[in-house]
Amino acid sequence: MAGPLSFSKLPLDPRRIWKLNKVVFSVIFSNLSLIPVGLSLARYRYWTMRSSDDYLTDIQYNPLRPINKLDVYIPREPAQTMNSSSVRRDKIEKGSLRPVVVFIYGGAWSSGSKLIYTLLGARLRSMGYLVILPNYSIYPQGTVKDMEQDVKIAIQWAYNNCLELGGDPQQIYIMGHSAGAHLCALTVLNDSIKRIPTSLFGSSPTAVSDSPILSALLAERAKEEQGDVLPRLRGMILCSGVYEIGEHYKHESMRGVEQISAMARVMGSSEPTFRQHSPTNVLQELLQVSTRIDRHYPTESQTRHQNMLRHLRSLLPIETLVIHGDKDRTVPLRSSSEFFMELKTLQLGPSARLRVMQGMAHEEPVVALMPSFGRRAPFRQPLMDEISHFIDGDKSAKNARREARRA
Repeated sequence: MAGPLSFSKLPLDPRRIWKLNKVVFSVIFSNLSLIPVGLSLARYRYWTMRSSDDYLTDIQYNPLRPINKLDVYIPREPAQTMNSSSVRRDKIEKGSLRPVVVFIYGGAWSSGSKLIYTLLGARLRSMGYLVILPNYSIYPQGTVKDMEQDVKIAIQWAYNNCLELGGDPQQIYIMGHSAGAHLCALTVLNDSIKRIPTSLFGSSPTAVSDSPILSALLAERAKEEQGDVLPRLRGMILCSGVYEIGEHYKHESMRGVEQISAMARVMGSSEPTFRQHSPTNVLQELLQVSTRIDRHYPTESQTRHQNMLRHLRSLLPIETLVIHGDKDRTVPLRSSSEFFMELKTLQLGPSARLRVMQGMAHEEPVVALMPSFGRRAPFRQPLMDEISHFIDGDKSAKNARREARRA
């Protein structure tokens, strides 16, 4: 299923060649249109950031893979800096702390760098957030398990260090785009499920053993160190994400790119591992298991089912915002809509929201937010409004509009 690793081994099917040409020319055209963004990036990275103390770059956050580093974008007038160890934490006023955004970039699990997303970090910083932008182990250096571990450790680093940078550890948001959104959802969901007490899965051993996904997660839990868990996140912002790997593999096949895409190899190259690493399938299987536990005791089973959902909701981020464009040809809108329906099945109520952007393509959730010379970005203001309303509420709408006019 993973397919060949080089173009020289690809079958010379005219239909496949035509599809690949369409994709290649689309990428070339898209990259040409991003030249203004590239110029702005170079100016900001190598001039603005070097002449300011509001940025920390290339910080090692994962002792298991020290090659992966992160950058920190500190809003103006932070409560204190990492070097100001003389400032006592208990003297930081609660109102002065900033929300923290940990951003996980996309790139089909095989490309990307925190450097490329410098302008996105700058935008979120200008909106008043402490931004943490990590690199992670892209393929072939890592598989999905390595990536998931990197994301988890980056969030833990943010929780442990944000207060010294003026960030609020009780207001940590994880944000991701495309493959990054997939990794955010998978990391947070898997961590939450591993923390569900075994007793809530019922007294029947078959309740979990019949579920390959839950069996694998609980086996991983047994190997992990006690206390190796994520903090409760204030929110999760998922943009244009892939949440069902099997369905996305079919979509890649329709586009003719499944054999040059790294996704199948990253996810294990089999239907069971595709399901195991699909947030939508993980939620589906959890809900199926929770509804069939202890069938001999219907009343007790119903109570345990409700208790399981209640416990899971207490571990998941307090709020979730799913954003997707209806003109996305790389990842179809149904990826987000189906994942959102599973979230609603958890009875999350108004804490989970789907925002469909009319006319928005795949790359716009990040590109539109990047300041650039002379590039028109019609989705910039709507996206800034969505993010600021989600994190700050209505009070930030005017500030977001003011910042957009400056850019």
